[in-house]
Amino acid sequence: MPANELLSRLAAAPGVYRGRGDGPESGPFVARMAVTSAVHGRALILDYEATNDRDGLQHVEHTVLVVGEGGRPELHVACLKLPGVVRFAQTAPNQFTAYEGPMVARITLTVPQPGAVSYGWWWSRDEAEPREQFRAEMRRSG
Repeated sequence: MPANELLSRLAAAPGVYRGRGDGPESGPFVARMAVTSAVHGRALILDYEATNDRDGLQHVEHTVLVVGEGGRPELHVACLKLPGVVRFAQTAPNQFTAYEGPMVARITLTVPQPGAVSYGWWWSRDEAEPREQFRAEMRRSG
């Protein structure tokens, strides 16, 4: 996917996305992502949360998607599980990787079709390659 295609596809369909997710780290959950355009479409705000019946609010994050100085998309992520705001740079189509902190983490973000978003987190607690810990499949509501 070209550098700004992901940004363009998401900017063309702002709104609230809802769906379900699952993974070895999270178990089944309900996901919600609000996609909001900022700075005249040059940045997108992605407000994501996951809940389940057992734990209530499992995960919440505030992310900014921009095209960085090098022309590649970047995610700037703030959530309680990270040490401050962490920059994830695109390292492959639909994959964003961060090498900051004690472990390598990866986020996958795709727009498989208009009005749909797939969002996943990958990591490993040891020196192994990161593996998918959870993924949410969401569709735009309304």
